Amino acid sequence: MSFDTQTATRVPEHAMANPPRIFDPGEAFDTIQGITGRKWYLRIVYHSLLDGPIGFSALKHALDGVSSKISSESPFALENQRLVAREIVSDQPVPGEYFVTDRGEALAPAVAALLQWDAAFDREEAD
Repeated sequence: MSFDTQTATRVPEHAMANPPRIFDPGEAFDTIQGITGRKWYLRIVYHSLLDGPIGFSALKHALDGVSSKISSESPFALENQRLVAREIVSDQPVPGEYFVTDRGEALAPAVAALLQWDAAFDREEAD
């Protein structure tokens, strides 16, 4: 998947004017934060979208500054959230690759919108 903040899709204005009906927005935000609020989770989803399927070593290399412990635990947590899945590509010494699931792929517009927001507003304030 090609992933470029310059071509990121904007959130339509009408989407915010008519948000989806949900029972408890607080509960929805808690769920979203639990999935996306961890430091490395969105980065892993991003690299899986951009470079996937991606092997463990390539993923660890792409995540500049991540510890070995976190780089091995985070993909498993994302598997539990059904955002990525691991596929064994060989049984010696059991290397696997991570790829985004349909649920993870559905985050692509949200990730693109967050990157576009950062490019538009965070850089503006730095000037």
